[in-house]
Formats: sequence, structure tokens, C-alpha cells
Amino acid sequence: MSRSVPRGVSEVRERSIVDSEGIEREVDTIIFGTGFRVTDPPIADRVRGADGRLLSEVWQGSPQAYLGTNVSGFPNLFMTIGPNIANGHTSALVLIEAQMRYIVESVQAMDRERLASLDVRADVQRRYNEKVQRALQPTVWNAGGCASYYLDRNGRNSSIYPWTTIDLRRRMRSIDLDSYETSPAGRPDPAEAELVG
Repeated sequence: MSRSVPRGVSEVRERSIVDSEGIEREVDTIIFGTGFRVTDPPIADRVRGADGRLLSEVWQGSPQAYLGTNVSGFPNLFMTIGPNIANGHTSALVLIEAQMRYIVESVQAMDRERLASLDVRADVQRRYNEKVQRALQPTVWNAGGCASYYLDRNGRNSSIYPWTTIDLRRRMRSIDLDSYETSPAGRPDPAEAELVG
């Protein structure tokens, strides 16, 4: 018979565990499940945007991004497996590959257009996330009153991509620079140009 221990384990003995209230339970196997931090990634407490705020301060418990990759106010930030990019039916590698192609295309576009930075426009990110949340409403991830780790502390699904993986790959095939605020790269230093050329 399997049983979960609803409290912290304070001691592991030869054939038992003792929980934080002193209750001893005999065990054959211990599975140490730490869970996931799907909706509050630790990176959010380490990355600051153009205005100096942390991602966690901007998100306020409900992560949002554009295509799970860019966050408005965080120029040149490209993340993988960001908000609303995960799904419950495909390997994360498929998602990461699509994102990496998008990131490479973005960097190539920056080089081609001589741009110093890309920052997804706030209105583009907002409209995209409104569509995502509308599409999620009737899904099994949101409907029925289930509690899951896909829902953030505000009750918003900030994890799941509501459409197909094929749709995601199509959306991430190429970057639309009109969706971004850009800044031009500075003129190259003539001395550097001589070294390179």
C-alpha cells in the first residue's frame, strides 16, 4: 500500500520515516518528490528589465510572455519554456527546438538589420496573452475547477499553450520585426573595422 506523507520528513530510519509531528511510518521505498516550479521560475528573481524591475516584480505571480520567449520591457531576453509554451502531450524538446529556431532567426534579423536590441511591444504581448487565456478557458487545463500546478498563485493558467504543437512551430517559423520595438546598432569603430576587415 502506498501512502503519502503530508508533512515534512524530519528523520529517515533503517525501515521507517518520522514526520515533523513525530509520527513514525514503516516504509519499503521512499520517493522524494519536490514538485515543479512551473509558474514561479527561479530565474524571475534574477533577471532585471530596462526599468530595473525583476521579472517576478513585473509578473506579480502571473508570468506572461510573447510566444513563451520574449517579455516586454526586457530587451534581448530570449527564454525557453517560458510562460504559456508548455503542453501536456509532447516532449519539451519539440517546444525548445521551435523556440531555438525562433531565437536564431531573431539574432540573424538583428544582425541583418543592424539592430542593437529587440523588445516585444507591450500591446503585442498583451493581445497575444488575451488570446491565449480565451483559448484556454474551455480546455481541461482550466475547466472543471481542478487545481493543478499549471495554475499560478492568482489562479491564471500561465503554463499551457492552448493550440497544437504544429501551430506553435508555424508561429515561430520567423520573426515579425513589426511586433518589436528596435534600436539601431551604433556605428562600428573604424579601428575595429580595420581589424575585422
